[in-house]
Amino acid sequence: MSIARRLRTAALFLVVGGSIAFTAGEVVSRAFHVVDRLNGFPRRLFTPTERPHLPYVLTPGIDLWMRGMHVQVNEHGLRGSGVATRPPPGVHRVLALGDSVTFGEGLEAEEAFPALLARELAARTGARYEVLNAGVEGYNAETELAFLEERGLALGPETAVVAFNLNDYDYAPVLGPLGILTRDRAARVSSSPADVSEFYFLVRWLVATRGRPWGDSAPAAAFTARPGQRFSDLDRYVSALRKNYYAHPADGRWQVMVDALRGLGETARAHRLRLVIAILPDGDQIGVADPDLLPQRKVLGICADAALDCLDLHPVFAAAAQDGELFFDIMHPNAAGHRLIARALAEHLLAAAGFVSGGGV
Repeated sequence: MSIARRLRTAALFLVVGGSIAFTAGEVVSRAFHVVDRLNGFPRRLFTPTERPHLPYVLTPGIDLWMRGMHVQVNEHGLRGSGVATRPPPGVHRVLALGDSVTFGEGLEAEEAFPALLARELAARTGARYEVLNAGVEGYNAETELAFLEERGLALGPETAVVAFNLNDYDYAPVLGPLGILTRDRAARVSSSPADVSEFYFLVRWLVATRGRPWGDSAPAAAFTARPGQRFSDLDRYVSALRKNYYAHPADGRWQVMVDALRGLGETARAHRLRLVIAILPDGDQIGVADPDLLPQRKVLGICADAALDCLDLHPVFAAAAQDGELFFDIMHPNAAGHRLIARALAEHLLAAAGFVSGGGV
């Protein structure tokens, strides 16, 4: 056999073998979601968009487990089971907007305040209520406004509730080329390489991370509370940064937040939509003698200037502090905290409507 023929035969074997290996890798990568299993992060949960102020949404139709939670996303990109595009006759529809708190980080969908609020309102009034969970991890006031305008209004709510977190002044993350949320806005992508090939994405991931889980370089102790402390050192550090920002808002993020809050009010009024903004406390503001409440005072000032209906939830949480822990970490209320949010919102919504109620869940 000539050398040229041997080279052609070897090249053919390489092409065929490579094709078989690539196909097998693609099948395995897609069937077992290898990247997600290696990383422990639900990369499939998010889909990037090309909208300027809406960098990503929940992927419609996803059903998965992450960090001990069962997460089902319906056809409208909302956490929970499927719902009609418009509310059925006789049903009062509420749209709950927010970040990971509204989403229900650490909880089943039925334990998060949107589902509890529906039960509260129904129990107190005897009427039929739907509360749609439009919470998305990482969202801020700007992305919540964009979601309301581009997706939420089409669902026909009569009321919108925004759970305002004290970090909502910060820029929302974007989806980067590895399919992971990142604060590097220059790394934003409008599509994922996994849309073309999951196996290619896996190889790229392994090269970029050297096989380590995302964020594996951070010491585990930073995420764990020390004996006698309620929150970890990292939690307390990040919370202090937030409080300091409210004291000295020295960059453009502040105006973006103010404009977004005003935009929520303007959009609600233009569409005859009732809007309530519930201001969530941080865990380190609860159960202490002299909490730093400057963030709440400044947000309430914005609400007054923009004629927004804002509900400060700190007094509700502070009154219940003696009953037990209300937070998983410094930003995320636990199941007991979500029950407080739902009850406070139900009372606020019904009191403003002139409805006197009792009971609840």
